Amino acid sequence: MRLPVPELVPLDPALLERRARLLATGAAGEGTRAADHLVSFRLHGRPCAVSAGAVERAVARLSRPLAIPLLGGGERLVAFVEERPVPVVDLAGLAAGEARGAGALESGPALLVPTALGPVAVAVQGPLELLEDYLALAAAEGDPAPVRMLGLLARGAMAVDPAWLRDWAERAVRP
Repeated sequence: MRLPVPELVPLDPALLERRARLLATGAAGEGTRAADHLVSFRLHGRPCAVSAGAVERAVARLSRPLAIPLLGGGERLVAFVEERPVPVVDLAGLAAGEARGAGALESGPALLVPTALGPVAVAVQGPLELLEDYLALAAAEGDPAPVRMLGLLARGAMAVDPAWLRDWAERAVRP
């Protein structure tokens, strides 16, 4: 009995052609695409990832955020990470279209993102994992989605723009 051959759909035909040419000339190790180191998580149930270089630390279980009153009115959520108070912002809530309360953020994962104002705990959905992957498809310019994506990774996760993430976290906590 013969096994059926699955249909293969290349994600990047130009890359495959370059690799085939390199293999034919004996220089296969020179033109391969290097994988990026990423931290994966979920937003609104969808797999996402961001460059590990944009993350100071991954927090598997966030302590219960405390609502701290602001001088100009309103409140800011703050949680302790390694005995250091850091502001908390909810990226998963932004992606879902509604902010979650402090109770919903407790024990959930977060990414500690460095900003000009200091580190900010960006709450996401788990599980958090480290992975190596590369951008296979770039996102269209001017995408109106609330979270700016770079595109689609080869394994199917959406790549969050690390510069946008840092800027958003900083704007979200700026008084």
